[in-house]
Amino acid sequence: MKKKDFAKFGYLFAAIVVLIIFLVYTNLQERKVEERREEALTPLIAASSLDGCSYVVISKAGEDDVELLKQDGKWYVQLPEKVFPALPGDVDDFFDYFNAIRPESVVSEDNAAFADFGVDDESGVSVRFFATKESDSPVAELVMGKSGPDYYSVYARKAGDNTTYLIPENQSTLWNRRAKLWRDTYPFRESREDIHSIAIHTADETFTIVLGDDGFWAFGDGDPNTVNQEETVGLISRLTGLVGLSLVDDEDSEHGLDDPEWEFELGVGERTVTLSVSKEIEQKRYVRNSELDQVYEISAAPLQGIKTARKDYVQHEDDTEEAGKNTGADEEAPEE
Repeated sequence: MKKKDFAKFGYLFAAIVVLIIFLVYTNLQERKVEERREEALTPLIAASSLDGCSYVVISKAGEDDVELLKQDGKWYVQLPEKVFPALPGDVDDFFDYFNAIRPESVVSEDNAAFADFGVDDESGVSVRFFATKESDSPVAELVMGKSGPDYYSVYARKAGDNTTYLIPENQSTLWNRRAKLWRDTYPFRESREDIHSIAIHTADETFTIVLGDDGFWAFGDGDPNTVNQEETVGLISRLTGLVGLSLVDDEDSEHGLDDPEWEFELGVGERTVTLSVSKEIEQKRYVRNSELDQVYEISAAPLQGIKTARKDYVQHEDDTEEAGKNTGADEEAPEE
């Protein structure tokens, strides 16, 4: 082989080596970029970090904070004058969303662009999760922004981070609502097992049924009649199952509750809660919970045929069984 051919071969070999090095370098760079991208698109809140969280603050500039507080296993929303039970389903949806929140893409790594995506301090909604109300710092904090390129997405960033993300699921109604809209619409959301007494007040009479140590219901005023256990449990189920159509905030109107048709005074643990029920008004009734001082509008249908008279709760022997007893007695009677 001539010297000239050796030179050409050397150049070709060198070119191939350079190309291989370039391809390897490019592949490594692409892999690093992909790894950085995958790292950037990990969940914004670490798994299980919200477990045990009992206090949430949702803030937006120029608006009152929304505070959710967990007490004795139940979630409440802080109102100006008191705490009020929060709708459990909404709280569950809220935590489910943030526990699984995962970005679809990075849209910016420049804090100067925060305003463009609505995640700046002026227009963004800050969502902070605390272990307790007394905690000094949150376990997680996100700033949620405006809708993304379509209605089904929103922007978000971690507090203290310059990266803005596109979130593929828009659940803005979970954090963009006033405190009053977090309130539970159930007039009496209590566990049936916690109820130990019921006093029923009507225009005609008042009587009380209490749960004995033996687990059976009995009249609480010395009435020797046996209480119909099924009817009593049925009453409790109806009262705990009432669903409000809306909460009534019109304090100037009594909605017929100045003269209620029925009042149910219920012993719940160490508490006493009275449900005052109005007469039927245009296929609706109004219920006031004395403990919450809140009026609820409900459909009249769930209370159709509800039993409120003492005689309705007296246990009567089955007519057929009674007839059988009488027949047996006649057969056993001696002939004259």
